[in-house]
Amino acid sequence: MENSTDMRIIRSRTLMENALLSILEKEGIKGLTVKNLCEKAGINRGTFYLHYKDIFHLIEETAFIQGLLSVFEPVNIQELKNYPDHEGAFPPITKAFQYMQKHASFFKALFHSRAPAELRERLHYLVGTRLYENLKRDQSDKNYESLFTDYAIAYLGNAQFGIIQHWFMTDRAIPPEDIARMLTKYIRNAPCLDHNV
Repeated sequence: MENSTDMRIIRSRTLMENALLSILEKEGIKGLTVKNLCEKAGINRGTFYLHYKDIFHLIEETAFIQGLLSVFEPVNIQELKNYPDHEGAFPPITKAFQYMQKHASFFKALFHSRAPAELRERLHYLVGTRLYENLKRDQSDKNYESLFTDYAIAYLGNAQFGIIQHWFMTDRAIPPEDIARMLTKYIRNAPCLDHNV
């Protein structure tokens, strides 16, 4: 009995993920609503909400986003700054851009300038802010230092999200390896990091 329940869960989630991809491909982000997705997947809204809190939760749980997060992990700033090839890209950043290139139709739809604000905020956290959380330290007795770190993370997170979004908006005119090299250079030379690392 448990196995058949598991199969039903897998089937429902697969139907929803396939519907999500189909809508993004054919209608773009503006066509993505729970109602539209349920109709495309052939399920009712109750089934959708049994599995996901909202459409953004579904997006975050897709294999594409999970795969990106597995390569786009929080950056070790010291490792990046000490990476011996000062003209090359930091390998984890290259891998992340190659991954987004491989699944470009999915990510291009998400990084669209007309994406809902809530989706932009979630993506901003996942591919921006989250990556610099290694800058945080136990600074409970140094309020100014802690505050400065928060601003440095915001600065770097915004910059990284903006670069990724611009890359998609310009139809990835630069190869992933080149954009990764550019981002590596920007991070390595970010003035806010001189204060933090």
